[in-house]
Amino acid sequence: MADGSLRFNFPLPQLSKLRPGEIVVDLFAGGGGASEGLKQALGIDPALAYNHDEQAIGMHAANHPLTQHHREDIWHADPRVDVAGRKVGWFHASPDCTHFSQAKGGQPRSRKTRALSWVVLKWVGQLLEADKRTGGNTVPRIISMENVWQILTWGPLVAKRCKATGRVLRMDGSLAEPGERVPVENQQLIPDKRHSGRTWRQFVHALESLGYAVEWRKLVASDYGAGTSRERLFLLARRDGLPIQWPSPTHGKASSLKKLVTAADSIDFSDMGRSIFDRPRPLADATMRRIAKGLKRHVIDAAEPFFLTEFANAGNGGRIWSAQEPLRTQCAGVKGGHFAVVAPALVKFKGDSIGQPVHSPLPTITAGGACKRPAGAAHSLALMAAFLEQANGGFAADNSGHDLRKPVSTITASGSQQRLVTADVAELSPEQEAGALRVAAFLINYYGNGTALDVRDPLDTITTRDRMALVTVMIGTTPYVITDIRLRMLKPRELFTAQGFPPDYIIDRTANGAPLTTSAAVRMVGNSVSPAPIAALARANLDAVQQHERMAA
Repeated sequence: MADGSLRFNFPLPQLSKLRPGEIVVDLFAGGGGASEGLKQALGIDPALAYNHDEQAIGMHAANHPLTQHHREDIWHADPRVDVAGRKVGWFHASPDCTHFSQAKGGQPRSRKTRALSWVVLKWVGQLLEADKRTGGNTVPRIISMENVWQILTWGPLVAKRCKATGRVLRMDGSLAEPGERVPVENQQLIPDKRHSGRTWRQFVHALESLGYAVEWRKLVASDYGAGTSRERLFLLARRDGLPIQWPSPTHGKASSLKKLVTAADSIDFSDMGRSIFDRPRPLADATMRRIAKGLKRHVIDAAEPFFLTEFANAGNGGRIWSAQEPLRTQCAGVKGGHFAVVAPALVKFKGDSIGQPVHSPLPTITAGGACKRPAGAAHSLALMAAFLEQANGGFAADNSGHDLRKPVSTITASGSQQRLVTADVAELSPEQEAGALRVAAFLINYYGNGTALDVRDPLDTITTRDRMALVTVMIGTTPYVITDIRLRMLKPRELFTAQGFPPDYIIDRTANGAPLTTSAAVRMVGNSVSPAPIAALARANLDAVQQHERMAA
């Protein structure tokens, strides 16, 4: 049962936009992002997909039932056997990027992992050899490859040395003895800056020597309809004599383009998370500092905070006012837990207004009964101000989080890097005033607005006015006070949506019905290619007759 269900599935016939008889091959297929994008553009599932990971190939099989799946080391595959004389129209590869990514920092690099791109040359070379022997035409006509832009610096590695002594650092962190020769496999390896980009140039030259015209560009996923600002380098190679075409952005701020898909478009606001103050295990100081910095930047000091408006009328669920820009980029392999939503709760001082949304509404999302109704009265107005906390440190200098009106940042395979932060707002009861003072103490402690205090200690009532001013947010001429701060990790479905996967994409099970855990699903999306840019790239390089037919359809 290829779709993972308990009944047989008979997919509808597929109409390919490639040339007659041509197939698609996806190396490093993962959970299926590139395959999904190519299917959307070319009309067919890949004929062949490869991945060594059992769960990844299982998710791929659940979503691409017509594909022949190979779970094996990619170097062990024999393209001459698997292609079986068929013409390869589109050949895609997304080699592991973690040993090129700047998010890798100064960690030891793997020669084997960095060499994975060479498998593309293995496929082309072996198929060319088979074609010469049999008179066939199996060699890939178009090749695409996706990776982080730092692959342009691909070059030789050298041993990492102690700056003080010049001695080699072993993999276990210890220093080599004076004069000791450490085997390469035991050395910490780092890029040799003297020869940065040398191997990349050799790789491109090798493709050109096999008859390919080769070009590469950086494409941003949000420019093509995804909800993430993920930026990746795409290489395109053709050996059919036709020029390489690069797609123009379809989404952006220009009036001629469609509106960007925002971070808010991907988030389920019926779950606002739990308060940062009443957790069985306190949040790490680094997390609290990021939340405080983000709260100051995106709520208190923001000219126009992103608000979720809840009308507390009887029988009326909460209404969510969405935002207008995409989430930031999603990537793979960064250590630690990541994407989360932070929501400060704001309370309105005046009780005689029904309130108005501060943004033009997009289609609303039902918030349900989970949202706090601070005043408890049917006429009261409550607001949720929200932003994304970036939970990993990495190379980024700015750790104040992200506005929900922008794209999601890079999603990683090791965990959701963005957490939703929300702040509650409502009429001030004694309980809410105490909450506002608690938030103020938190900001004093973690943002440096005065003498540091433990948020669990009693507050000095003499400073109440100053503390209340610290958490006051002005919406037009109306003051609101932050009474609580909530936080939660983004869920797999939210991350897949931001990455540009369709809403019916299967992410919770493999083709044989085996369930996938949350961590496994997050790993899949972090390792995935965003379908939107690869689909745009494929559409742009269809034969002219196919492009005409597609436009007329």
